[in-house]
Amino acid sequence: MKIFILWMSLFLLNIIFLNIQNEYNRAERHFIQLKYIAEEAAAAATQYYQSIPYSNGTMVFDQTEGIKAAEYVIRQDLNLDNNYIPMPGSYWVDKVTYNIQFFDDSNTTYPILYNHSSGFFSKAIGDPTVVVTINVGKPRYSIVAPTNNYFRTAAHEWKER
Repeated sequence: MKIFILWMSLFLLNIIFLNIQNEYNRAERHFIQLKYIAEEAAAAATQYYQSIPYSNGTMVFDQTEGIKAAEYVIRQDLNLDNNYIPMPGSYWVDKVTYNIQFFDDSNTTYPILYNHSSGFFSKAIGDPTVVVTINVGKPRYSIVAPTNNYFRTAAHEWKER
């Protein structure tokens, strides 16, 4: 009977450990995916520029169309509804927020050093650039990160070479 109780306790301990490890790995995979989504949103926003200033030799982003493109990428890739609330089946549970900043010839003198307010992202900007920050809140399971909000910042430079 002792052996059976010992075996069952070790079995339960192993199951608990494997569950925690699996949830941690799942959260890491989704955090890496968030990086790619932020990069794709920034790249989508840089594809829209104003043609008249461009024909005069300056690069000015069309911010309204760029924001629409970035919002579409964020909503589709994170499985969100139109209010940025995760739909059933999405990994995230909190409302998603984002911030998009445009640096182009109309509002920037190059080069500049961009420092994100979090202190985790800085970039020397020498060409027209779009910076996107996506904040997805807490992960689904609080065992992984009970107090942290997950966010990712990415930048995409528009270079004509």
